[in-house]
Amino acid sequence: MKQKYLITGLMVAIFAGGITCLTSCDDDLVINKAIDESTYTGIYENNGYLRDGKSNLSSNVVELYKDTYTTSVKMSLSKMASTSTSAQVIIDADYLDTYNKEHETDFELYPAHLVSFKNDGKLIVDAQTKSAQTDITIQADGTLKEDKTYALPIALTHVSSDITVKDEKAGHCIYLIKDMRKLGNTYKGEDVVKSFVFFDGTNPLNALSFQLENGKLLWDVVSPFAANINWDAQAQRPYLKCNAYIQYLLDNNEKFLQPLRKRGTKIVLGILSNGDITGVAQLSKQGAKDFARELAQYCKAYNLDGVCFDDEYEGAYDPNNPALTKPSEEVAARLCYETKQAMPDKIVAVYALKRMYSSKATVVDGVTIKNWIDIVVGDYGRDPSQVPYGDLTSKECSGQSMEFVRGTGGDLQGQRLINQGSGWFMGFSPKPENYDNVFRRLSDVKTLYDSPLQAPTVFYKDNDATPYQYPDDLQ
Repeated sequence: MKQKYLITGLMVAIFAGGITCLTSCDDDLVINKAIDESTYTGIYENNGYLRDGKSNLSSNVVELYKDTYTTSVKMSLSKMASTSTSAQVIIDADYLDTYNKEHETDFELYPAHLVSFKNDGKLIVDAQTKSAQTDITIQADGTLKEDKTYALPIALTHVSSDITVKDEKAGHCIYLIKDMRKLGNTYKGEDVVKSFVFFDGTNPLNALSFQLENGKLLWDVVSPFAANINWDAQAQRPYLKCNAYIQYLLDNNEKFLQPLRKRGTKIVLGILSNGDITGVAQLSKQGAKDFARELAQYCKAYNLDGVCFDDEYEGAYDPNNPALTKPSEEVAARLCYETKQAMPDKIVAVYALKRMYSSKATVVDGVTIKNWIDIVVGDYGRDPSQVPYGDLTSKECSGQSMEFVRGTGGDLQGQRLINQGSGWFMGFSPKPENYDNVFRRLSDVKTLYDSPLQAPTVFYKDNDATPYQYPDDLQ
């Protein structure tokens, strides 16, 4: 009985409420008003877009350590195909001009005769599926120049009438290709855990002290720490300020940085705030664009492989300055995005501290975080690889960070890194006078690379490219 009364009461209330709504809205009712149908535009379209099959990115860096590299090119659709549908991929040399103008780059076209597609690049999307892919094989030969980036634009063509390609970006995928075959002393395999080290005031040539018994160098990325983002009061803009340590390395680039690069080690310049009104997390959109262009020019001029942003030591910003804005995670993400736009073939890394890496900011201008952050290195005691943000995966993130001066971060745990799928580990400031402890803490590299770390035999003094005997010449 109670259930019956309850249902009856509800029906009466609903009916009465409906009468009230009709009565109150009567004056607002407009007959024959034109309906804005713009919001429905495209709802029946099946949009196609092109991506790399391995990374799911539209812009991809390919390093050729062997004579042949194979990946896949994938066309994805916004919804399932109702019937079998098709397209084809080709090399689109004309698109390179568009790409270079957008990014202010000057990449040359990768030789087309070194590229081949399986089944002539034909893509068949079966009914009730949303994607199709085909293999692309990129070969290397003696005509390629070392340490040079080539571009390979791939385009969708011969698209079936039931597929819509909204714009050029959706219909293109680009590969930025570098010949690394003679620069492979650091390469330890495509899917291994990689290593990132900061040299803080110490000669970066000391990375050559760290060699595995199989002859490979340990450190994949070396980051001189650190240049600063500063404010130029006269020019009214942010600029890159280099302290004496960084400036000396840049001025003597061929002695202290390029020997590492010639063996395959990447040089990524650390960028740190410096206590004034600028900061890596408080630049406006235009301020970020301008600073990113300057970073790109530095990387080009000194043949560097990228930058690593660290959100620390910023001062109070000026809210009335058009180059600056209130510090936030979104602003930090904007700087990473603009930097990747300015130098798409270079590394954009972040130190996962404060606003520089956050779940609050994983998309900029509709572009997801994996497209503008390549490496995330954690603060001590933090493991970004366990919970990567956005569409990043554990492979882009470090699973362990070790500080070699103060001793924080523990000893290297190779098997744990492998088990949880971490892509990186990080070390900070290995100094020759502390090598005994540093090498002990790194002893588990054998688990990662099937080769133990050799005891050090050489080291490098500050501002000196001469290899000295370790430990005899320490004093």
